[in-house]
Amino acid sequence: MRKLLLALAISGLATTAAAQTAPAPDATILPEINVQGRATPEAVRDFVGRVAAPSPGRSLAQWRGPICPGVINLERQAAQAILDRVSRTAAELGLRTGDPGCTSNLVVVFVEDGRETAQSLNRANPKLFRQNITGWDRGQAAFDAFLSEQRPVRWWSLSIPTDPDTGERAVRAPGDIAGGYVDKDIAEMLGCSPGDCAIGAAPTVRRRAGAARVNAAVVETLFKVIVIVDIDLIGSVNTTQLADYVSMIALAQIDASADTTGFDTVLNLFSGSVPAGLSDWDRSYLAALYAPRAQRRSASAQATAVIDVMTRGELIARRQP
Repeated sequence: MRKLLLALAISGLATTAAAQTAPAPDATILPEINVQGRATPEAVRDFVGRVAAPSPGRSLAQWRGPICPGVINLERQAAQAILDRVSRTAAELGLRTGDPGCTSNLVVVFVEDGRETAQSLNRANPKLFRQNITGWDRGQAAFDAFLSEQRPVRWWSLSIPTDPDTGERAVRAPGDIAGGYVDKDIAEMLGCSPGDCAIGAAPTVRRRAGAARVNAAVVETLFKVIVIVDIDLIGSVNTTQLADYVSMIALAQIDASADTTGFDTVLNLFSGSVPAGLSDWDRSYLAALYAPRAQRRSASAQATAVIDVMTRGELIARRQP
């Protein structure tokens, strides 16, 4: 019954109200450790190359609509602290959060066995993690690792191409209508009826004037992120550390297998380091990812833009006393 309730909650019924069924993580405040970031173009390029994990053949995705974070299976006070901090980080990037009671699209689940929970949820509802549409996730190999590897925290994100102006989906999906009305001249050219032509169901993306050489005709948009936290494996982390870790992996597409040793990043939280939370390096990466220049027409151009913006920001930060 408990697994069924979890499946229902993550499937879309979870709201920002936190369940009170598990103890909060140890809230001991750990000492802050300052590590100097290697703010050089080469170091930034190395970091971005390690952590960035877009869907194959796609650019890095961003949240563009409201984010509605929800926490399941955690004591209310600790859950609210995590929700507040994730929402605050999102707001710093110019993102909107949903109203209280909204349906969660960023779900954080606390369980006693993360691997078993992920596998059980996938068996109960395979569409929970995958929409069976190429390009909406990182692919089979990454999904197998998500299900099978032993991790303190595991996450899975789904993204779709959208029109950058309207926010509407730019690809068809299962369940879309079969046809629709099109101009009669187009219908005649395609040999179909103007009132019921298959192409009428296809999303339409219009190129913006003056943007053809730089910006993308479509952009990748995150629409669901599921985070599973194994309370038996996270150790003595406090809610600030954990919330910042969740912010980093949920607001950006981060490679769970990335080796970030040597970088001042919250991603090292479960790798023997004790970062106090999001570092300047982390905030610089997120800010660069959500900067206007990051919306480029190809994945490589976008990555280059992120590196350029992040490098300038880090170098400026280094010159400050």
